[in-house]
Amino acid sequence: MTRSEQYRSLGFARLAALAVFLTLVLTVVTAQAQTLTVLHEFTGGADGGGPVAGLALDSGGNLYGTTVSGGTGGACEFGQCGVAFRISHRGSVETPIYTFKGEPNDGESPYARVIFGPDGALYGTTFAGGTGSCIGGGGGCGTVFKLQPPPTFCASFNCPWQETILHSFTSSADGVFPLAEVVFDAAGNLYGTTRSGGTGPCNYGSYSGCGTVFELTPNSNGTWTKSTLYSFQGGANDGIDPESALVFDQAGNLYGTTVFGAGTGCELNNGCGIVFKLTPSGSGWAETVLHIFTDGADGGEPVGGVIFDGQGNLYGGASAGPGEFGLGTIFELSPQQGGGWSFNVLYTLGDGEADYPNPLTIDAAGNLYWSGGNGGVGSGAVGTLAYSSGQWSYTTLYSFAADGSQGDFPSGKVVLDAQGNIYGTNSAGPYPSPDAGTVWELTP
Repeated sequence: MTRSEQYRSLGFARLAALAVFLTLVLTVVTAQAQTLTVLHEFTGGADGGGPVAGLALDSGGNLYGTTVSGGTGGACEFGQCGVAFRISHRGSVETPIYTFKGEPNDGESPYARVIFGPDGALYGTTFAGGTGSCIGGGGGCGTVFKLQPPPTFCASFNCPWQETILHSFTSSADGVFPLAEVVFDAAGNLYGTTRSGGTGPCNYGSYSGCGTVFELTPNSNGTWTKSTLYSFQGGANDGIDPESALVFDQAGNLYGTTVFGAGTGCELNNGCGIVFKLTPSGSGWAETVLHIFTDGADGGEPVGGVIFDGQGNLYGGASAGPGEFGLGTIFELSPQQGGGWSFNVLYTLGDGEADYPNPLTIDAAGNLYWSGGNGGVGSGAVGTLAYSSGQWSYTTLYSFAADGSQGDFPSGKVVLDAQGNIYGTNSAGPYPSPDAGTVWELTP
């Protein structure tokens, strides 16, 4: 089962018993340099449930995110179709700002983090819903959406934002199931990935294709035009299943990862994934594979994508390996003079650490932060790698309680504010109830 499929199940087995927690708690408290505050416990009702995507932070310190289920609209895979929410900086009050309604007129199950566009609106994707038909003649293929505050003053505390569907994926040829957040270029165009679809040879019965990279271009009348920039081909030399966000370099090239592809090994013997670069050219976009994962010392299944530092180096996490029972790696790719990239494993994750790493975040000093879904003493952990005197040093900043009382299975990208506080989501817990996920803050 892939990490993304684990997220979708939202029914994870507890990996550590309360007895283990009681044995380890003194060690954990001593090691933790951060204080945890749970800002919101989701109920699975109108406020949402299953916040798997991580958060966005505005200039006022308010947090924005999505849940894959809950809400009050539609009848979708997990009951209700999910919400977009805001947590206020003052008082930590959670407010659903939009409830998704599902097919055929709206999306459902937003697995991706929302981002702020240049106009101040929120942009994101839904995994399913929309006007397409991708699963056994129904289910929808996913959407790209925009959310804006009400245009006029609203006297109610809970005023829904206005949604605009920028694109509804229609078929395998168009792209199927966008799981990642979108990214803007300097001209205001949007870019993203679909997990499946395109022209590649992968076949899943009612839909096909190994995944795509797409662009949405705004038109003067308010509509958007969608183009497929690249279709992954799988096999020995290309990726399958791009689930990560894309990132631009200063020259306008795009970078990302696929979870599988490029050889054999890993799940279903489909290959262990790649890091890729897409370069615009007169005839379209050309792909360069920067690294093929082997599930050896480099790890495998890099579900979280890559990020840049100020010197043009790429960093990411492999969510599997080394080997069958590996817990993942943190890696670096550095551009070389004369072309090519050098791959280096910065750290191999072990038991009790922030393993199965989610997408990385980097601070101004070049330190890396992430959450790990099953690490710590059993319910996940937050880790960091700091660079000093030519070496990288790992620290577990926080381990969530093994009994699930603080939430289970951290997911998505963590964000940092200017004071060094860290914000993130747990996709499940508190256990046993309501077990619908949490939003949390770590303070130094």
